[in-house]
Amino acid sequence: MLVAEVVAPYLERADYKGALRSALGVASPIRRLIALTEILTAYPRDEIVSAMFDTLEGIRTTAERALAYSVLGRAFYILNRDKDAELYFERAVAEAAGVSSPMLRGEVIAGIARNLVLSDRYEDALKFFKESVELLQASRGLSSGSVSSLLKVARLIEKSAEEIPNGIALEFYELARLVYSSLNFKLQAKHLGERIELIREVLRRGIVVVEDLLERGEIEVAMNVMRFLPLESRAIGMLELSYWLFLHEQPRLARKSFEDALEIFFVGKFKVNEGGVERIARRFLRIGLLEEALVLAGLLQDARRSSELLGDIAVSYWRLGDRAKARSIAEGIRDESVKNRVLEALEGESYVGHEQGLPLIGGGEGGGAVPEDGGGGEVQGEVGQEGSDSVSEGDDSGDTGDEVQLRGAEGID
Repeated sequence: MLVAEVVAPYLERADYKGALRSALGVASPIRRLIALTEILTAYPRDEIVSAMFDTLEGIRTTAERALAYSVLGRAFYILNRDKDAELYFERAVAEAAGVSSPMLRGEVIAGIARNLVLSDRYEDALKFFKESVELLQASRGLSSGSVSSLLKVARLIEKSAEEIPNGIALEFYELARLVYSSLNFKLQAKHLGERIELIREVLRRGIVVVEDLLERGEIEVAMNVMRFLPLESRAIGMLELSYWLFLHEQPRLARKSFEDALEIFFVGKFKVNEGGVERIARRFLRIGLLEEALVLAGLLQDARRSSELLGDIAVSYWRLGDRAKARSIAEGIRDESVKNRVLEALEGESYVGHEQGLPLIGGGEGGGAVPEDGGGGEVQGEVGQEGSDSVSEGDDSGDTGDEVQLRGAEGID
């Protein structure tokens, strides 16, 4: 079981005390620290920090202490105590230097790098991942375990690249690719080479690449590379993804993508692409997702554009029998000429809308056209799914990336 899974069920239901009890019951000090850090992310409380320091006192080996200091560094970054965080990462590096085995030291440094990634310190993390790889490459002739350690570190670097939301991820992918190549893992190296080229294409051409992927049904890939778009394009891309998922009966993932897009619109400081928003709103409207279309209409500042869209939404609600909501929407239309036309038409039931008749499929507020969870097959690569999608070749130990940072605690310094 992954360390995060120890506390995840409690955090999902906001059971802070249950999560803390579960974390404190973890036998391994390093694993306990990581579990406590997961709780700290959701509940930044001094009580958790105190439990982390209590755990630190039980750690004896040099490798364990180095890893523990880096976990504490990550915890302090979570608390926005940057000076304390830097101090503990410095202690981690100093402690790692005292690990006598080059192979074990390489693994410990990779663990430190991983905690830097989780602290959004990507450049520092890349530096230490490179140091880890150099140590492990140099020790390949000295220890039969070095090849296995290199493979695990390569997977950890790749996993980290999957989580980084900007162009520096390319350098992580490239480093992982080089390690796979040095181990003659040709499939993984080829896979990452293709991923690198695709990301470069996204950085060069923008949302057009993501739209092409969605049209081809390559949803998992589209979700993965969308993070490299500028915020305004990323928000539009996530709305496109949401529409596709609703259309293919994946309402849970669709709503998650829709909500994530809205969050970007609300917190991002950029000019909304109103043409793109209206276009996607009308797509939602055509498949009966009236509430989603109404929410997107609220993003439009252009009075005429917003008014025409709201008019069509009002008519759709009227046709579905929700006359009170239809009238409420119509009365809120900003353009007086459109408002009067819609209100008069609603009474006479003659208005056919700006789009000259909308082929409504469903019914009911919030998407009668789309069933609740249960219809259709799941899309691979759900939003938030962890782990690499690379093909395993050769050694398939089953270790996940997060486990690499724990291995140093298992050795004897």
